[in-house]
Amino acid sequence: MTPTALAERIADCLATRARAKRLGIAMAAAGAVAGGLIALLTLGGVLPTLAGALAAAALGSLPPAVRRLHAGRDLARLEADHPAVFPVAMERYRMVMATERASRYKLYC
Repeated sequence: MTPTALAERIADCLATRARAKRLGIAMAAAGAVAGGLIALLTLGGVLPTLAGALAAAALGSLPPAVRRLHAGRDLARLEADHPAVFPVAMERYRMVMATERASRYKLYC
């Protein structure tokens, strides 16, 4: 596999991990609010509300956490399958990302 193709696969894995992290945070927050409201309306009281919010947040953030775990495993598998090309591809990915960040910074200055 060429370094360019491997860098694209690395970018896909890291983008999936970043999306899953953002989605997990959003789903945990939404689950906490919804679980807290449902527990408050059905059970009443502070402790059941907190327990419901915690349980809903944990359950809501579980699917993105699993997706993030799979992306990390895919990245480790790429590193194991292509040990000679992986460092070059990772450096290429980092350079592309640094260039994109620099160009975005120039837009705002």
